Amino acid sequence: MRDVKLSTSEIAHLWGTYINDSMANCVLQYFLKNVDDNDTKGLLQFALKTSQDGLLFLIDLFEKEKFPLPVGFHKQDVNKEASRLFTDEFYLYYLKNMAFIGGSGYSLALGTSARKDVRNFFLQAIQSSSQLYDKTADVLLEKGLFMRPAQINIPTKVDFVTKQSFLTGWFGSRRPLTSVEIMNLSFNIERNELGRSLLTGFQQVARSKEVKEFLSKGVQIASKHVEIFGSILSQSGLPAPMVWNTVATESTDFTFSDKLIMFHSAALTAASTSHYGTSLGTSPRRDIGLHYSRLLMEALKYGEDGAKIMINNGWLEQPPTATDREALKNKSLKS
Repeated sequence: MRDVKLSTSEIAHLWGTYINDSMANCVLQYFLKNVDDNDTKGLLQFALKTSQDGLLFLIDLFEKEKFPLPVGFHKQDVNKEASRLFTDEFYLYYLKNMAFIGGSGYSLALGTSARKDVRNFFLQAIQSSSQLYDKTADVLLEKGLFMRPAQINIPTKVDFVTKQSFLTGWFGSRRPLTSVEIMNLSFNIERNELGRSLLTGFQQVARSKEVKEFLSKGVQIASKHVEIFGSILSQSGLPAPMVWNTVATESTDFTFSDKLIMFHSAALTAASTSHYGTSLGTSPRRDIGLHYSRLLMEALKYGEDGAKIMINNGWLEQPPTATDREALKNKSLKS
């Protein structure tokens, strides 16, 4: 079989997976040093092995392709001996969210990959993410911690929309929320609650004042978004979901490098903008759509602020890019 070069989409997803797995490798090793519950420990071990197996495959592939190995994250980016920063319950919600985001990302990677070895890699990654989600969901259910959206009655008949008022929201009477809108609002509350806990812990152990201030702003944004989404549910007489015991401890030990903290925060923000975009496209009520549009722009601005900090500190590793033809042209003119 003739050699097939990696496509642009394959390069993009493989490179991104290496960066993410190297970060997960650092974070999960630290979590494993500070976990008490055996079920949670088993899940962390499974997730860590998945990340490490992925790194081994990618390192071998990059060497064969003569592809420069990304810098990513290493032992200097984590202090595994630092005191506990997060609770076991936080670890469970973190793993559930990690598995969900990973499964979505790997599915996209599979759908844009052609080479057999790359497709096999992402197929295995999807299976591992699915298993991690399934195992984590079982543990959360057993411990009574699984967050469910507000309950609605099962419909008794099929209905079709017959009035334009189905779309209104700012003026006049508002229709009840659809099951899809409830699902999106509840899911975005859960993710922001988790993000608020993560950033709270990060701001306690960050070294740079600039990074601490950035994280503090992120905590405020997440709190505001939780309040807005919760108020929409409340106006329809529905309860907002609540995560349990995810508050960070009082540790201020050096735990993660500011570089890792900023990258993790950026990844979390990117995931939020993606989910807000999906929620916007599946929320017909105009007032909800406008909320998502406004909050999406706020998340994008926050992400841009984070990127500037990373660039200024030399922490933002550049993804593989197309050849700069203009630069080559200018170089040939000078020679």
